[in-house]
Amino acid sequence: MIPLVVRPEPQASSLSQALCAAGHQPVVSPLLSFVEGAESHRLPELLGQLSEHDYVIAVSVHAVDFTDNALQQHHMDWPNAHYIAVGQATGDAFTAVGILGAAVPDDPRSEGIISLPGLTQLAGRRVIILRGNGGRHMIAPTLTDRGARVDYCEVYRRQYRSDPNGKLVKSWQSKQVDSIIITSGGLLSHIVQLTNDRAKDWLRSRLLIVPSIRVVLEAKELGFTQIINAEGASNQALIAALDERKRNDR
Repeated sequence: MIPLVVRPEPQASSLSQALCAAGHQPVVSPLLSFVEGAESHRLPELLGQLSEHDYVIAVSVHAVDFTDNALQQHHMDWPNAHYIAVGQATGDAFTAVGILGAAVPDDPRSEGIISLPGLTQLAGRRVIILRGNGGRHMIAPTLTDRGARVDYCEVYRRQYRSDPNGKLVKSWQSKQVDSIIITSGGLLSHIVQLTNDRAKDWLRSRLLIVPSIRVVLEAKELGFTQIINAEGASNQALIAALDERKRNDR
């Protein structure tokens, strides 16, 4: 198959290499990059005030990586606290920076986070949520209602690639892209916005590989009809979903 890979680097190149090894012909066109967030300067104060009874929640690998970079710049260690990762990849990122045993809920959505047993009674505790710009706001109100003092900290910002002349989409069409690997709702929304009205039918007719049921529902609302839930954003999960479709097409 000829899948379009739009996730940011270095994940795009890693996924592309794995796709090639699996016999696919990927077209790599990253649509997203990341820069330091507007609130990174708050990290020393926010994290420096935490105790072993408090919580740090990271919503992505980038949240962990940018926070770790900021702490190193200030010659600080991660605090002794409870850690929660949204998704296994984020849990692995915590491990990579020396945080062992971060909780990773089975459900990577906000609903999975707030269902963790340790977050039911939070009176007098602090919760720091490390995230990028935007995102959902369900976690903080719920944890606040349970007695916690919650602070969001924007440690990175997303920068989406523009395509004012439509050259990107035309190149995807000329390369006969037959499928698109989407790893977030933000990327899905952006690729639809990026595509002009003349090419939207072509876009919606591509096979879509997505990482979760939440993105499946978003894709359906945007008019996509061929959607496979890979149930994860790892290279292995994404390629397994694509291979399953390839086998079914034989």
